[in-house]
Amino acid sequence: MKIKLICLCLIIFSSAQIYAENFPRPAELERDVQFWLQVYTQATTKQGYIHDLNNLAIVYEKINVSGSRKENRSHIKARKQFYADILKTLATGKRINLSSDERRVLDLWSQANADNATLSAAAHNLRFQLGQSNRFRQGLIRSGEWRPYIDTTFRDMNIPAELAVLPHVESSFNPEAYSHMGAAGLWQFIRSTGRRYMQIDYVVDERMDPYAATIAAAKLLQHNYNLTDSWPLALTAYNHGVASMRRAIKQLGTRDIAIIARQYKGRSFGFASRNFYVAFLAALEVDTHPEKYFGTITKVTPYKYEKITLKHYIHIQDIVRALNVRESILKQHNRSLLASIWNGNKRVPKGYTLRVPQNYLTGSGHRLLASISADKLFNEQTPDLFHTVVRGDTVSEIAQRYGYRVGEVLAANGMRSGHYIRIGQKLRLPVADQKIELDTAVIAKPTFPLVVAKKNTEVELASTPVTQSEPDELDERVMVPSQHGQSETVSLLTDPADYTVGDDHKIIVQAEETLGHYAEWLDLRASRLRQINNMRFSTPVIVGRKIQLDFSRISRKEFEQRRVNYQKQFQEQYFTDHRIESTYMYTIRRGESLWHLAAKKFMVPIWLLRQHNPDINFARIKPGMTIIVPVIVIAS
Repeated sequence: MKIKLICLCLIIFSSAQIYAENFPRPAELERDVQFWLQVYTQATTKQGYIHDLNNLAIVYEKINVSGSRKENRSHIKARKQFYADILKTLATGKRINLSSDERRVLDLWSQANADNATLSAAAHNLRFQLGQSNRFRQGLIRSGEWRPYIDTTFRDMNIPAELAVLPHVESSFNPEAYSHMGAAGLWQFIRSTGRRYMQIDYVVDERMDPYAATIAAAKLLQHNYNLTDSWPLALTAYNHGVASMRRAIKQLGTRDIAIIARQYKGRSFGFASRNFYVAFLAALEVDTHPEKYFGTITKVTPYKYEKITLKHYIHIQDIVRALNVRESILKQHNRSLLASIWNGNKRVPKGYTLRVPQNYLTGSGHRLLASISADKLFNEQTPDLFHTVVRGDTVSEIAQRYGYRVGEVLAANGMRSGHYIRIGQKLRLPVADQKIELDTAVIAKPTFPLVVAKKNTEVELASTPVTQSEPDELDERVMVPSQHGQSETVSLLTDPADYTVGDDHKIIVQAEETLGHYAEWLDLRASRLRQINNMRFSTPVIVGRKIQLDFSRISRKEFEQRRVNYQKQFQEQYFTDHRIESTYMYTIRRGESLWHLAAKKFMVPIWLLRQHNPDINFARIKPGMTIIVPVIVIAS
């Protein structure tokens, strides 16, 4: 018995040691962890905190926000102004005849040894954070449905078990969560990131499937870890982008999350990104000890499914009749099927794996579906008549998705150019053997930002991101999700390549870029770039080298936006038809060229291979060098 007790203690100690190694809780960040513990456990979504933007130990007041949205914003603005006035008064040096509120605020800052300059700055750093305790409690209850699957998946894929609590931060374990910036599902993937690992089209969106999205999240987290060699940074990269985390490591010369959280000054590394790791630590604490914060929690029991992989395209109504299961039940457990399936416009795709709760079936699901008559089984999808433009769409991408040429789509819509389409616009699609006259009445009036292009490059104008500095902002989620908004305007979340412009006006040449691209994005002639870089006409730009740019006509920010949108479109085009299944390590042999390996052996585009090996100098590979190789599969 004594030996068993010793072994148990060793196991517990070992698990705690691994946790501390993978996800350290530095003393320097403890005040931030405590702040998020308050947010998660002590204030509901009808309450919130007025606090300092930078020092989360400074919480001025807990307020109620149970009125209308307009009333809440007005109340928050007034309370911020109240404390701003106090801080400005204290910043003048006043220390006598203080009101009770002035004394309280001064005492808060005295613990931080604040001087007048600090108090003056604090008057401009007031922020409101909405409480989350009721959402977190509901998330704990909901998590029971998927945690066993998440835990098993992460264990099998060698992902730290602690990361299974990440959906608390992202979505409160709500599989139907959808942010205003387009992040979707339990794991809150944006479209461009999700497409690398999941099927996301106009019939199926696997971001909404907790099971498929869990596997995708594990792959993305592992990808981030491979490139940062740090789980705290891999986690932060999930929110902010792996390129930015690699820049932080390079700038500060460390992988210490505490130093990076406090000192990294990336252009879009704002409140949300700085706090993502500490919010995770707080969520991990509450998830580990739920009874300490919420008392007894009874979690949802996981469903037992019969999984049926379809061998044909079938209308959902025929599946409902064959299984004798209510449509609402199938919809609840097959969330990745989009509206076009449920309204009957499209068929459930061949190869799709249907999940049916066993307790709703009266017999074998496979046998019941086998009873569907042959005339209701199809080898092809229902032809498309219209496509509604969504954020990120381009005419070329739409044409490829439906199997048309760009010119055919343009002709069907009476358009000369694909440069100007709008979100919400309905595009008529060519249908074989049918003559369709253009009906302008079905073209929705544009109500969203233009999708525009310059010459052959289509660029989506980003909508203005919500930031923590807006004076009347009422945060509806735990924090402003920079992963799904402002960060994407300067980086591609899964792409470690640096697309920013240095202070010396130089950039690092990336794959699929030419001097002509740079000239176009700068509104210059290529000859001007050759001149300032002393390049002959026949000299190409070389991937990995630096090149000088001229910003006399456009700003650095505009150039970066055009460059990122080009790369985003280029990469999304590839992931329309391909998925990253897994990765493996490969050791270079004598006489092998990385370029030859990519094209002949790995069958992987050079740019994607570079993304998985950003520190490899392609021109200087040697035998014995190991590289990461992504395994690519054709999307179904």
